[in-house]
Amino acid sequence: MTVSPQVSTPQSRRRRSAAWLLLLALLPLALAVWQYRRGEQRSAQLAAFERAANLPARHLAEIARDAAPNGQRVWLTARSSAPSLRVAGAVLNGRDGVRELQAVRLIDGSWVVIDRGWLPRPVGIMSLPLPTGRLSGRWVVRPSPYLLSKARIGIDGEVDALDWKALAASLPGPLRDGLVVLEPTLRPYTTWPVQPGFDPQRHYAYALQWLLLAGCVVIGALVMMRRQHAQHSGN
Repeated sequence: MTVSPQVSTPQSRRRRSAAWLLLLALLPLALAVWQYRRGEQRSAQLAAFERAANLPARHLAEIARDAAPNGQRVWLTARSSAPSLRVAGAVLNGRDGVRELQAVRLIDGSWVVIDRGWLPRPVGIMSLPLPTGRLSGRWVVRPSPYLLSKARIGIDGEVDALDWKALAASLPGPLRDGLVVLEPTLRPYTTWPVQPGFDPQRHYAYALQWLLLAGCVVIGALVMMRRQHAQHSGN
């Protein structure tokens, strides 16, 4: 007894192609769900950041040293300070400039880095003295810029990024996490914007694009199946 080999017909090939298209639609659908959830997370983070801006300012020295910055308003009085440094590559309103950072000591003995503000190029060599008295600003997550292999990372002069680990090792006290962006700052400085660098709407837009792609794939599979059914009925 011999078994005749199965012959692949055009109808069976189209049926398999339609099935593969339906399975393929699961990938953009999963990506759409993932982007939507990312948008929800970012929206919650942005809402929390905006709520923190409306809360009364707190004395930073009274906040636990291991607390994480959340964009809340704080005030401080600097007992002493380390030399300031300038971070290059700061573009504000289309103009190139630098951000001047400086570590200051609080009354509890801990240290925190403050962003004194933005300066446009050309920048003078001398740094202005640190303002005395009460300083206020937003306590935000420290920046983590994308750096090239030859980037200058240090704790003095003009650099491409602050070396947080080296700074912490050089200070005679614990360094708090985050960065206090002074608001308001004094001339000639301009306050650096503290708005988070992400936009939830971008994730929602990506989710819609992936969802539309999944819909197109499903429609293509259904069209193939309908044509196959019509040809089979005609035969």
